[in-house]
Amino acid sequence: MRLPLGDRRGAMLIVVMIGVVVLGILLLRARGAWEYECQRDLEEELLFRARQYVQGIRLFQKKHPGTFPESLDILYKERCLRRKYPDPMTEKGEWDIVLQARGGGAKKLLLAPAALAPKLADRGVIIGVCSSSPDTGYLEYRGKKKYNEWAVYLGDNPREEMPELEVLTVP
Repeated sequence: MRLPLGDRRGAMLIVVMIGVVVLGILLLRARGAWEYECQRDLEEELLFRARQYVQGIRLFQKKHPGTFPESLDILYKERCLRRKYPDPMTEKGEWDIVLQARGGGAKKLLLAPAALAPKLADRGVIIGVCSSSPDTGYLEYRGKKKYNEWAVYLGDNPREEMPELEVLTVP
């Protein structure tokens, strides 16, 4: 028994609608995995860029033995960096700087916004960078989950726990 032409069109429309719904569900499931992969790529990029700044500090020290850069910008001006790498975890792309405290607390690490670097010269020397994003990552780096705790600096050991960072806001 054949269905009239109008009934067949209705059945085909239902099949197409079911297909669209199934496709929509599959795309929603894939979206989560895609977002996860994009975030992991950004985390890897964050560590790569931070390591570029540390390498720039090393090159600066080779050019100027016994000294440390006064700011991150000087690394670019002195050709110790190919370009200024923005922090990939923030919209503004601004880094925090990692300072090694001057004086008795040689092991003590300080963290401050890069804009405060000139005002903090008496407190410590710039030895690395850290993201300024307070977001939590998928990856755990040296025992820390938040990006603003992922300090990358001269002499760090990625196999050890991250030391505590003292956050400086006002000099």
